[in-house]
Amino acid sequence: MPSNAQRGSAVYNVSDWPNDVISGFELRGFSLLYASERKLFNVTSPWGSIRFSRDPPRGNNIYSLAVLAEYQSNLSAVFLVCLKMAAEAGTPLLPLSTSGYREITVQVSENIPVGTVLVQDLGSVVGVHDARRYDIVSGNDVQLFKIDHVTGRIFTQAEVDYERCRLHRLVVHITVTETEVPVTEAAVFAVVIISVDDVNEYRPVFPVPVYRRTVFGSQLAGSFVTTVRAMDQDAGRFGRLRYRLQRSTSSFIVDRTCGHVWLGNPVAMTSQSDDVIKLGITVVAEDAGGWADQVRIELTVRPGSTDPEPRFTRSTFEFAVEGSATVGHVVGRLSITGSESAVFSVRRSSQYFAVDRHSGRLIVLRDLQTMSIAANSQVDYTHPPLGI
Repeated sequence: MPSNAQRGSAVYNVSDWPNDVISGFELRGFSLLYASERKLFNVTSPWGSIRFSRDPPRGNNIYSLAVLAEYQSNLSAVFLVCLKMAAEAGTPLLPLSTSGYREITVQVSENIPVGTVLVQDLGSVVGVHDARRYDIVSGNDVQLFKIDHVTGRIFTQAEVDYERCRLHRLVVHITVTETEVPVTEAAVFAVVIISVDDVNEYRPVFPVPVYRRTVFGSQLAGSFVTTVRAMDQDAGRFGRLRYRLQRSTSSFIVDRTCGHVWLGNPVAMTSQSDDVIKLGITVVAEDAGGWADQVRIELTVRPGSTDPEPRFTRSTFEFAVEGSATVGHVVGRLSITGSESAVFSVRRSSQYFAVDRHSGRLIVLRDLQTMSIAANSQVDYTHPPLGI
């Protein structure tokens, strides 16, 4: 690097390197994983230009950088760049000690015990000998992992959680001693990718024990009844639920993925009839691990053609809830008059609360961490009920 470089100066461009390593995939961009002087450099994405973020110090300084090139979520490459400042203009650049780069992948299950050893001896795994010191220089911002500076043993110092982060990329700086004379130190970088496997921790839970719906008059086959929705705090495949009837029947049809329920057979009523027809089924929600919950649907078909316009019983509803409430907790119910077939919706969404479309129950959508969180959502109703 020239001795007269200053803030904003382009130092190097690595944009041509990814094409030489990986072809056939679209490059998303570059980012700086590590720099021996972190505040001195930045990498412009998606062009791969390395620049000074402030005026560099003068002198024969040597810098090491690790640049990440990302193609897609499971495909990336790390490039190691060694830079040396010239002491003054016209000073010849001396050869730099070659720095190496290694990469390994470790597969672990979430919630393994704290202190579990992930890599016993990193130097032996990546083929580095005469290592003097190991340091994690990037990817450990929340301090989930720790490395023994002498042995290179990597272990957990907190629980890893698939729902929070599925992939951790640790950049480890390994200082090695070169055997040439005079004896010097060189840097080797190892990227340890820790892939966290999902564990089926939570059961699916319906927020209500029963869905009650009322319709008026004859109903055709294919008429929408309701949507049942269970909650599962797992992410990934264990958080994807499938819905089915507990007992096979031709009276109802259930969508496996969405939980929508329709009539399978028509329900006919005469205008002179005073009878009330009641139908019921049980729907099961099941995750990929076989854990399940069930809910009852009770459908009442009454004579007539319409029901009165729905109205809220209050202009404002206020509910008290503890700050320790978890997902699925029912805070309260919004009551209406004049209709049993209205459906509810949230006009101004909240990350902590949701409303059940048909019962009007206000449900905790996300674990409440403190008691200072307030719900600031406005709920509407729609009449008649809408099908999806």
